[in-house]
Amino acid sequence: MATFKNLSTLMILLVVNVALLPRATFATGKNPDCAKGMTSDCGFQFFQFIVFANISTPTGECCHELVKAGKNCHIQFVELSLSTHKPVKGTISDVYKRSNETWNNCTAIGPISPPEPTH
Repeated sequence: MATFKNLSTLMILLVVNVALLPRATFATGKNPDCAKGMTSDCGFQFFQFIVFANISTPTGECCHELVKAGKNCHIQFVELSLSTHKPVKGTISDVYKRSNETWNNCTAIGPISPPEPTH
């Protein structure tokens, strides 16, 4: 009985670690230097959408962070993701297609507007 309980505990820890791995990887610095201003939540959203074809698209706030980081940074992020995370959803061509779709959608949102001054 004790062995079963220990095995169950190990399985739970394994599932939690696997579920958090992409977020932890982004947050621990395995990302391009240009992405330092991007939150780990936004990096995780882009990672999930581009690499694993997660259905939910990144938020507008995350798109603003991506556009601020720039197109070259976005490309570096995708290249790094492809080199360190296997397998991906679909083909490499599918990943690049989702990457371009993400960039185009984010740039279409427009720049961040400064807050209105209060009188």
